[in-house]
Amino acid sequence: MKKFRIISLITILLIIAMALTACGQSQSGTTPQSEQEQQQSPEYTLQFAGAYPSTGDTPRAKASVMVKDLIEQKSNGKIKVELYLDSQLGGDRETLESCQAGNIAMVSLTTAPAVNFVPKLAIFDIPMLFDDLDQAKKVLSGPFREKLAQEYEKAGFKLLLITPIGYREMTANKAINNVNDFKGIKIRTMENKYHMEFWKALGANPTPLNFSELYIALQQGTVDAQENPYDILLANKFYEVQKYVNHTHHIAFIHTIVMNKNLYDSMPDEYKKIIDESMEEVSEFLFNESKVQNEQMLTQLKNNGMQVIEMSQDVKAKMVEAAEKVANMVRNDVGSDIVDELMKAIEEAK
Repeated sequence: MKKFRIISLITILLIIAMALTACGQSQSGTTPQSEQEQQQSPEYTLQFAGAYPSTGDTPRAKASVMVKDLIEQKSNGKIKVELYLDSQLGGDRETLESCQAGNIAMVSLTTAPAVNFVPKLAIFDIPMLFDDLDQAKKVLSGPFREKLAQEYEKAGFKLLLITPIGYREMTANKAINNVNDFKGIKIRTMENKYHMEFWKALGANPTPLNFSELYIALQQGTVDAQENPYDILLANKFYEVQKYVNHTHHIAFIHTIVMNKNLYDSMPDEYKKIIDESMEEVSEFLFNESKVQNEQMLTQLKNNGMQVIEMSQDVKAKMVEAAEKVANMVRNDVGSDIVDELMKAIEEAK
């Protein structure tokens, strides 16, 4: 009997020991592996802001959704992108400030509002730079892009995407058939000294005006003309108060997506690659979709009664001459080096 009790006790002790060993193996075998997996694949939620509308199937709105979809798919959900369009997080300036401070991960906007943060972007306020959008894309996809990326980095941004999507065009109730037709025309501009100097050099009378007042000003004749891309003309029904689209093609509309540099640099290399590859795909889509929609929008403007005037070679030559004055202003403000590099890149693209 005593012998049986001893055997039973030994058996119980062995069972307990095996159970403890199994528990120990489970804890030491799975917990460190889980921590390692977590370290290798951290999760991110990136806020992505834009001040432009999310409705209407515009190229920029479509591209923003594509950014979200591609990054989330390629990362298997490890990187989540939260879209905030329609100025939900503020206008261009406010969202860019928040991105610089690290409060917003990514911002999508044109180059013009970013000049206060990246001063050398003033080069894109020089009119008559590009013969067409294909040439502009070639310049912005080539070695000059790296020069721009360095300027963004100085301000705390990682340049993820930069591509041309259209032109600013002059509309008026007057056709521009020769250079003298510019003289005395009151054209609404942004309060931008480079833009204003360009129109002055052509003999026009640039008149800065709040955009919200522009339709009424055109209707009442306070100003005779304005300059904006096709989508702005359509969205604001300027065809009701303007007769001609004068194809000046004077300023390229260049779209960008930037990210807080510290955040980008802190991400694993595999995630950086996912973001970079996604942006390359989006850039191609945005450029091609913009070209298609530009043609469609121009047709809509014609259907709404606007007449399109193509600039003669003589008019173009005078516009290029006027743009030289602006180029000299930009050289004085941000330095000749970057202006010269841009001009060289354009010549090589030709």
